[in-house]
Amino acid sequence: MFTFIIGLSAVAIAASVGVVLVRSTQRKQIIRQTLGIPIDDCNTIQSAQCHRALREFDAIEGRIRERSPHLSDTQRRELAVNLVRANGLLPIDFGRTR
Repeated sequence: MFTFIIGLSAVAIAASVGVVLVRSTQRKQIIRQTLGIPIDDCNTIQSAQCHRALREFDAIEGRIRERSPHLSDTQRRELAVNLVRANGLLPIDFGRTR
């Protein structure tokens, strides 16, 4: 009986870790799509720039969420993208399809 409970707990922990990893991957894909960064990186220099832009976007979006909770997700993301571009982490026209 005790072994069964330990096994069940181990399965629950593994499932939780799996859910967290999937959520993290989905979040990164949403940020890449918002910034217009391709999913597969071409080379290491672009990859490093993309990762830096992703981290900066995430930090800026978090600060906007704290300071302006009344903004919608779309407004917050658009503002964060513009600030990332203003900081010089993305070229002005990079990823724009409009």
